[in-house]
Amino acid sequence: MQTETVQTDELEGKALEWAVLKAIGGAWPDGAASSWDRAGYLISNLNIFLSSGGHRQMFIAYLDERAPSVGKTLPEAVYRAVVHSSIGSWISVPVAILRA
Repeated sequence: MQTETVQTDELEGKALEWAVLKAIGGAWPDGAASSWDRAGYLISNLNIFLSSGGHRQMFIAYLDERAPSVGKTLPEAVYRAVVHSSIGSWISVPVAILRA
């Protein structure tokens, strides 16, 4: 399987969802159908801290205050924070998923 190393803060879409599942070691819990349900699950189970970017219309999430993750949506910021905390600033993602 061919992979490409990318920055966690640049992940989005299917690649970001793949990475967060890798970070939490499995699958989403039953009933977590939408990205908002999944973000809520992560926030409540991992004690994720949240903030807004104010007028910049961005969201900030972090498990470690020294490593905030930013997203255009709250779920995107939460997912990136989980990946960043568990895996790091860079991650190897299968090329097929990056191109999906």
